[in-house]
Amino acid sequence: MHLTRLQIEGLRCLREVDLSVNSKAIWLAGPNGAGKTSVLEAIALLGFGRSFRGRVSDGVLARTGGPVQVVAHWIDAAGSERISGLRHWGDRWEARLDGVAQDRLSALATPFPVLAHHPESSRWVSGPAEERRRLVDWLAFHVEPIFADNSQRASRALRQRNHLLRAQAEAVEFDFWETALADAAEAMTRARRAAVAALEHALERVWPGLAGAAPAPRLQWRAGWREEAAPLRDLLYLQRERDRELGYTTIGPHRADLLLGRPFGVESPQCSRGQAKVLALALSLAQVDALRQWNGSHALLLLDDLRAELDLGHFEAVLDWLAARGGQVWISGTEPDPRAQARLTPLQVFHVEQGQLRTESTVEAPRQAL
Repeated sequence: MHLTRLQIEGLRCLREVDLSVNSKAIWLAGPNGAGKTSVLEAIALLGFGRSFRGRVSDGVLARTGGPVQVVAHWIDAAGSERISGLRHWGDRWEARLDGVAQDRLSALATPFPVLAHHPESSRWVSGPAEERRRLVDWLAFHVEPIFADNSQRASRALRQRNHLLRAQAEAVEFDFWETALADAAEAMTRARRAAVAALEHALERVWPGLAGAAPAPRLQWRAGWREEAAPLRDLLYLQRERDRELGYTTIGPHRADLLLGRPFGVESPQCSRGQAKVLALALSLAQVDALRQWNGSHALLLLDDLRAELDLGHFEAVLDWLAARGGQVWISGTEPDPRAQARLTPLQVFHVEQGQLRTESTVEAPRQAL
């Protein structure tokens, strides 16, 4: 999958952007604050239905009173031309895929896999469990067609159970929603475990290029309840009175976590800042590789401020990995890096200045002498 045209309007400092894309490697160059990350953010909106920098209502909208509008022309794995469009006001949205209105943002995201890696991605290592659930759920969503439905069912049942807990409802009122939550949660957990297994195999392939001889971390999924003790339906019943006191549900898929083992010989929360960056990047690349291995899809990869996040050795290792894979990659940085220009050819460069993309160039591979 790769983009051929990208149109953006009303996103942060970007007013009207219209890019014609003719390469599978794109570098967005410009000073800090120019709008490079906002271009990546626009692509991510189509692939996630949300920004990786926060809610659309929290600063994504430009101060014009109008909506964010993003339209992408792209080629899918079968070689067909597709068009995705999203108009977002912060509290409401309109989406279209190939000219047909969609009633769910997941309808845009399903055929349009996008993986965004940015400075905050290190929270996969050092942040709360919610960050790691998102990591796993991205892959589960793209490899298990019904995962999104099960996730929505679980979220609805969880909200209803929490409402009953706070309302001090009668016991009989809990049965339906606890059964619904348990059924959806167990289906989610099967998909999540399959995704973690695929991610771990992919991580074993990616890890040596980034971490050398250090053993790849062993991944472990915790479902969010003691699976060995009893089915979730029974545990929810047993936990009901305790949850009444607290006013919320303390077990379930919303409490799941991905354990990252002992990369670099220490527990992942004790990794240094540099080690956390390497591990997070390895997880990003492994996600893309796992998806390709699973169903042949090449996710569109967004790498924000990549050179600033890595030392030279790790940066070159990532470039080598990118050069060997299929799929399109968008990289942002203050200046086009000569190493990227040498390895990722042809490399299309867009210069971003004050929310405008003023010039562009394409660096071709040098011709071999006859």
